[in-house]
Amino acid sequence: MSIVVICFLVFITVLCIASLITQPLIAQYVNHYAVLVRPRKVPEAITPAVQDSSVLLAFKLIGEVSLTTIPSIADAKTIQLLTIANYRTPAHLAIYTGIRVVVAGFSLALSLIASVGNPMGLFLALPVGIIAWIIPNFFLVRRAKERQALILRELPTVIELLVVCAQAGLSLMGALDKVSKEMFDSCPLLCYEMQQLINDVKVFAKSAATGFQEMADRCCVDELTNLAGALVAAETKGADLSYPLKQQAEAVRTRLKRKREEEASTVPVKMVPVIMIFIMPLILFPMLGPSVFLIVKVFMDIGGKH
Repeated sequence: MSIVVICFLVFITVLCIASLITQPLIAQYVNHYAVLVRPRKVPEAITPAVQDSSVLLAFKLIGEVSLTTIPSIADAKTIQLLTIANYRTPAHLAIYTGIRVVVAGFSLALSLIASVGNPMGLFLALPVGIIAWIIPNFFLVRRAKERQALILRELPTVIELLVVCAQAGLSLMGALDKVSKEMFDSCPLLCYEMQQLINDVKVFAKSAATGFQEMADRCCVDELTNLAGALVAAETKGADLSYPLKQQAEAVRTRLKRKREEEASTVPVKMVPVIMIFIMPLILFPMLGPSVFLIVKVFMDIGGKH
């Protein structure tokens, strides 16, 4: 087989491996910067319903039994993360608790089985169970952060429309109702939260301040909390709503811009391993491959003569 064919096959192999490894990273950046190479899936705007699956029903039963036996295992931080991630029903709490109990129990049982005949293994069983109990929280935190990022991305657009409604003479609740209905398709998460706020005010007779505070607590987005405080203060004093809305929109856009700049500044650092692992071999193999082959051949010929 000739040197050209060998170099070509090595190039194709490295290129295929690089494309397979970097595919998740490329997909993440494409989705993050809204490059629409394919239609984006619209995020769910309502609390996801619990599917009628036998596995989920088993997790739910285990979680309900665990919560009934030890109610303290559902700590405030877990409930807050479930609320931020839009898992807000008691069924979701029971399923999540059941998953944690099963994962921790299974890991603890495997550790105890593996420690048979090894007394030192018993001391490792408890840390393994604790780590297994904590691991599901990482996935829940990731889900919560993704939803917070989506809400923060939708917030400037919603605020600009609230400014238009306020300048048209609508009240605060009227502007929220109008925007939540008109922008539900493009900003589903934030519009759903606003509709829930309107329902709390109308159905449960809550004040606007209480409704805004509960919405801010559900989402845990600092900009949304600041917006709620500014709107409640302006509504209480009877001031123009457009001015605080413009200020909040400018602040949110400035933060998003700085966040994009920070992410862009870290791209060269992230590209160094990619270049060293995938790009440099593609350059060095065609350049040094024939030389290495000729050097090895010369030394083999010299060794054969001796």
